[in-house]
Amino acid sequence: MTESVAVDGGAPRVERNLAQNPAQNLALTWQLSEIHGWGLVGVHTALHLIERGRPPLLLEKPLLSTLRPENREKLESLMDGHRQITAIAERAGDRMLGLNDCTVLHALGNGFIAGPFSARFRGSRNVGVIAFEDTLFDEDTLGRARSYDKLVVHSEYNRALLAEQGIADVGCAFQGVDPDELEPVPPAGRFGDRFVVFSGGKIEFRKGQDIVLAAFRRFHERHPDALLVTAWHNPWPHTSADIAESPLVPSAPAVGDNGKLRIVEWAMDCGLPPEGFVDMGFLGRGQIAAILADCHAALFPNRCEGATNLVAMEAMACGVPVILSANTGHLDLIRDGNCLPLSRQDPVADPAGRRRGWGESSVEEAVAHLESLYADRAAARARADRARAFLRGERTWRAFAETFVTAVAEG
Repeated sequence: MTESVAVDGGAPRVERNLAQNPAQNLALTWQLSEIHGWGLVGVHTALHLIERGRPPLLLEKPLLSTLRPENREKLESLMDGHRQITAIAERAGDRMLGLNDCTVLHALGNGFIAGPFSARFRGSRNVGVIAFEDTLFDEDTLGRARSYDKLVVHSEYNRALLAEQGIADVGCAFQGVDPDELEPVPPAGRFGDRFVVFSGGKIEFRKGQDIVLAAFRRFHERHPDALLVTAWHNPWPHTSADIAESPLVPSAPAVGDNGKLRIVEWAMDCGLPPEGFVDMGFLGRGQIAAILADCHAALFPNRCEGATNLVAMEAMACGVPVILSANTGHLDLIRDGNCLPLSRQDPVADPAGRRRGWGESSVEEAVAHLESLYADRAAARARADRARAFLRGERTWRAFAETFVTAVAEG
């Protein structure tokens, strides 16, 4: 049984038999925050809709405590609508709520699996939003993918994979950066006169931290002044276990008594000397620009990105010379002269058919690119300036939100 709810400007009310106008209102099924990619997608979509006078309905309570004050102030206006729909949902018990005059945006994970709020709410139109790395398209997966009125992805890699499955009506909106958040700051010299290589992203096989460690170990042997600075915190530490699949590392990082990965100990086990490695832990939004201002290179040999890698984009936007694996979602970031691409991409072992398009970057090529950035700082700076202009000109969160909302409405 389904209870019908009408939505008016982000505020729900229970009604029946209302005329449907799916383009009028949007509802989001995922949690807004500034601590992970999904949260940022939601935050900047919501800010854009508020600015346009079309406040969205938040079906899951946002993590307002994670937001910068200026964003929190704007998004607090959505809390009344959230409280109202929550109260309606509680009264409905186990019944699904149908939201009339509303397009519901459903956050989907690998396998096109929806979250719990998608099981409670359906709109007069339903759009699936996804950035996927698992490429196994069995009958059940395709059935879930085709159950939505439209799909929106965040990379041409994902869109091409869906087109191969006969799913052609797919929108694409590239994620972005916030130029105001990443304003250039002068280097603080916190790492002295070291040549600092940055690597970010939660530890897992897909992200390729094993390749980073292998490449930097060789680079550091030649340049003892080099320092690897990482932001590899993983809020779901158990998902880091799959990095043990790599022959480049002896094991996955252990989980400490505090529930956090023992990243420094793992790096030492992988052969890095203590003086060559610093892990920054979890970086808050306000820390990113300052840390990157002290870095001379950033290395991202990721095996797969379903979107375009927010951490790499932030490094590029901050003017850090970046080395990017030329595969999957990274291909949407690579422009002539804006980075050093890892062009040698070998197939990744794929016995189950879940890794189509994944790429194994060459450790030797990564070392060669680090040597290039180390040897010619002027060329590295020119490359970084081109990347910074590209990100701040074309890949902002504002540009994302405009494209995203348009893609949702089409079709």
